[in-house]
Amino acid sequence: MPVGEVKLPSAQTNKQIGDVLTIKFIMSNLNEKTFDLLNATGLNWTVSKESLTTNDGKETESFGIFRSDNEKWLGTVGNRYTPMQNHELAETVIEASDGLGLNTKNGGMFQGGKKVFLQVELPQEKIGVGGVKRWITATNSNDGSTSIGFGSTSQVIKCSNTFHTAHRGLDKFRHTESASARVQMAMEDLRKAMSLDQGLMDNFKRMADTKLNENMIESVIRKMFKVNPLTTQHDDVSTRKLNQVKTFAKSLETEINLEGQTLWALFNGVTRFTNHDSKVFKSMEDKNEYLMHGGGYKLSNIGYNEVMNHIEANTTKVYI
Repeated sequence: MPVGEVKLPSAQTNKQIGDVLTIKFIMSNLNEKTFDLLNATGLNWTVSKESLTTNDGKETESFGIFRSDNEKWLGTVGNRYTPMQNHELAETVIEASDGLGLNTKNGGMFQGGKKVFLQVELPQEKIGVGGVKRWITATNSNDGSTSIGFGSTSQVIKCSNTFHTAHRGLDKFRHTESASARVQMAMEDLRKAMSLDQGLMDNFKRMADTKLNENMIESVIRKMFKVNPLTTQHDDVSTRKLNQVKTFAKSLETEINLEGQTLWALFNGVTRFTNHDSKVFKSMEDKNEYLMHGGGYKLSNIGYNEVMNHIEANTTKVYI
């Protein structure tokens, strides 16, 4: 080619350059979103897997998981355990949610980072006299205690009552999957979790349409506190149990004044009790742990299941 002559790229070459630039833009945008999300949620740190030895220097078959930023021990695992870094979880959930036209916005940690979570935002629902905020919550453990999973988290706007339930039976994507395989599996899990969450919203609406009666209140109290509300004045009921029932009664009264005489008010009485009245929280991390994995999670789901048992038992089934 003569000196000074410039060869124009072919149409095919232009396409290849365009494809490369598109991929680079997507990756750059994803990396920026991941970085921003990790910073906003306090998850911008990694973990390392270190071999453990005895005091006299003997090697063991156990490994410790440690945070990179503060060297805090998070758990002890076996040789085959492979940790998923927070940035890997964030990239996977962001890419999966983007593929479904959703946004990953919230997140946080429990127990100093032993467990972490990210939340994909869903459209709000109108239930009862107010609205409900909704998220699909992806959780992961850095202590080897649980695998990656999905659940539904909802919050009643007017009173900030939060309810979380785990979705069992989803095909949890594994730490060892390739990046592309993780995204595809995460998208499938998100779709399934969204379907389950819509079922949850439908059940909330059924609660709002069902009139409350005293028998249902008694039944929920029996299940949650393991006492007979008709005999709470007897000497065989502990002071702690008595105080719990009295506090719950006040929570329920508040919700009935807001929502009326419905099972939706009863369920909100349950979540008001676990969110605001059952204990004093040291921090938001402490509260999230209680509501999403601890005692509050258990009590709220006991209340939910008991209310739904009542609805199912009193629903006329139509067979075609």
